[in-house]
Amino acid sequence: MINRDISWLSFNERVLQEAQDESVPLIERMRFLGIYSNNLDEFFRVRVATILRLKKALFSKDSELAHQTGLILEEIQSKVITLQAKFYNTYEHILLQLKQHNIHIKNENDLDEEQEIFIRDFFLKEVESSITPIILDNLEKFPYLKDRSVYLFISFLKKGHKRQYAVIELPTDDISRFLVLPSGANEQNIIYLDDVIRYNMKYILSIFDPTEIESYIIKLTRDAELDLDDDFSESYYEKINKSLNNRKKGKVVRLVHDKEMPQEYVEFITKNIKLSQTTNLIPGGRYHNFRDFMGFPSLDRPDLCFEKAPVLEHRDIQSETSIIKQVDKQDFLFQFPYHSFDYVIDIIREAAIDPKVVGIKISLYRVAPKSKIIKALKNAARNGKQVYVVIELRARFDEEANLEWSKSLNEDNIQIEFGLKGLKVHSKLLLIQRRSKETIKNYALISTGNFHEKTANIYGDTAYFTADERITSDVARIFEIFDKPYLSYEFKHLLVAPINLRKGIYDQINTQVQVADLGGNGRILIKVNNLVDEGIINALLAAAKSGVKIRLIVRGVCSLVPTANIEVRSIVGRFLEHSRIFWFGDETVGELFLGSADLMTRNLDVRIEALTPIYDIKLKGELIDYLTLQWADNQNARIIDAEMSNEMYTDSKERVHSQEDMYKLLSK
Repeated sequence: MINRDISWLSFNERVLQEAQDESVPLIERMRFLGIYSNNLDEFFRVRVATILRLKKALFSKDSELAHQTGLILEEIQSKVITLQAKFYNTYEHILLQLKQHNIHIKNENDLDEEQEIFIRDFFLKEVESSITPIILDNLEKFPYLKDRSVYLFISFLKKGHKRQYAVIELPTDDISRFLVLPSGANEQNIIYLDDVIRYNMKYILSIFDPTEIESYIIKLTRDAELDLDDDFSESYYEKINKSLNNRKKGKVVRLVHDKEMPQEYVEFITKNIKLSQTTNLIPGGRYHNFRDFMGFPSLDRPDLCFEKAPVLEHRDIQSETSIIKQVDKQDFLFQFPYHSFDYVIDIIREAAIDPKVVGIKISLYRVAPKSKIIKALKNAARNGKQVYVVIELRARFDEEANLEWSKSLNEDNIQIEFGLKGLKVHSKLLLIQRRSKETIKNYALISTGNFHEKTANIYGDTAYFTADERITSDVARIFEIFDKPYLSYEFKHLLVAPINLRKGIYDQINTQVQVADLGGNGRILIKVNNLVDEGIINALLAAAKSGVKIRLIVRGVCSLVPTANIEVRSIVGRFLEHSRIFWFGDETVGELFLGSADLMTRNLDVRIEALTPIYDIKLKGELIDYLTLQWADNQNARIIDAEMSNEMYTDSKERVHSQEDMYKLLSK
């Protein structure tokens, strides 16, 4: 098996390939650099921090395992430094290509007189009040430097004194990293906020009458894991809140610095932040925190950006008719971002004012900053509906937002549940309960992605809306688990973790083995974000050995090494492939499932996840067409192999770009 962390770095290299791809619009390539950098930040905050913890814990208990863990850290650092060099080469190449389009990135030393006046004025009006230099020589203790922030480390001579050090945090939370400068008629000029501050440094430090000013960008990454103790006197809400405050002071796990920074400055910083010179010390270029490049300005250059993606109307939904009434007659599949996420919001809005609707239940993992889903749920409560929300407080990096949302929902007397002890709630479920004659009828939406209208514009996800009692009764039973976790639950149709999901997947794999053993065509096609679980991998390898033809589309981490009868590809493109779809068998007797679960041990054993079967013949056909299109992609697909070469998949057939061609497929 391939180590999951090394495989993840290979995935992020595929993101970097998009920045290198000449067929991707130029400004979008800058934004892919931002995505790559943001991904890497989270990797160090979570995975590298976890490995460092593990190494420390093993040091006195299992020296051999501690040594192996140390080797993984060394391999990670080596791979990151190699990718860092590719990253900066790519960045410099993009800068040259921007110049060819008369777009120039200026620094503080190559401004004309008009631009200097502009920057001085901008600094005084917009920046000065947002920054405060911290003079390190005045302090007994080195200051706390925030995770994910970027700082200028400054060295200067004070007249008549020794060299002094200072740091300034770039105020990128309040001010754009990119400032468009006055430019000639046929050109556009940009300067980074870093250099706006550098240009004004003599003024900032004027009280010292400074000379020989040097400044270098630094950025550090802290351990982002939450520590939840077993203090039963605290509520779960209080524990999360307390742990979030502790996270902000987490141990430093990486320092990225300008490679031109003198070694004595590097040693001064690492000593004070207690970071070893050999541990995740990453030299880089003049600029850091490239995650800000996700917001690189479009500069009114549509020719250098992706063409605005159209939003398709669902061909089977009548816009002037109740969606809930329509689903009484037929099930629907939504494919985002091709279909508008407004369909999901409209379902909840409609339920909020429908006099026959008595209850709405939903599980929330991540929602948008100004969530229309939350607003619709609150309006439903104000309309007298019984609204029940399971909100996961441990959704990584959304914990603080979810704490605030839970408070906001509580204000409207909405019943809130925080899931179950030891089980993170990752399922994406919506249940609407409506009076029908003398009974209550259930309607359910099961999604592969979050109820998040912002990410629904850039994530490729699938949602299934149904009134099929076989499905909806199982969804209702999942919500009962949160209310009465002490009871035993069985599911006849849904595969639910940690109850029957793992077994259900094993059973489906074994069924295809039996088909192959009888001389038939055993087939499996699975599309997931990550494939790591050893048990599932071994089952797939055994099935392949028995003759089952297996195709895997794995966007991110893949620990499985392909063998005979197993092909693995990864699609990375404009939209983040996020749907999880499982197809066992062929077009006639195959079984299809979709839902929230990846093939990782945590998803199968220590989370609440749900996969729903698709029984509707028409929708099964739609999903098969979608998976067939994805597998045929010869523009954005990479081959996953033991060497992690990330070679592009090509063939001699006609051009297939699955994300672009999906529009055609859904328009038929």
